Amino acid sequence: KQWYQRRVRGSCAADLNLDTDLVDSVVEMISLTSSGHYTEEHDAEKPTRCRDIHYFLDFDLAILGANPVEYTLYARRIRKEYIHVEEKEFCVRRAAIMKKFLERKFVFATREFRQFAEENAKRNVQSEYEMLRNRADQLVHTCQKADQ
Repeated sequence: KQWYQRRVRGSCAADLNLDTDLVDSVVEMISLTSSGHYTEEHDAEKPTRCRDIHYFLDFDLAILGANPVEYTLYARRIRKEYIHVEEKEFCVRRAAIMKKFLERKFVFATREFRQFAEENAKRNVQSEYEMLRNRADQLVHTCQKADQ
């Protein structure tokens, strides 16, 4: 994050005459998308300090709250994006990500997204988690049979 922030500040921020606070805010938002989409508001029963970062993260995760058909299509696209990863490894790693979402009190940080999409998100994530774990177990079992 610090390297990225220095690079952005030093290059395009200076060239474009951007406020360093704005650059810092954008870098924070980008960093949080790659480190779990988690802030303190995700644990708050009633979010009170929602800032741009919370809305940014919720918009980025909005697909989790889609209807089940749309979410299934999204999950298939994710698998295609990572087609270079062996299937068992993909299932195990993706399931670990889904588990982190399930362990949270809330998927979304803002009141609006919780009202609109939290239930669907929990259901979709749980469904994908179970499917991935089952598939990983099948693959392990198949490998064990082949080794015998």
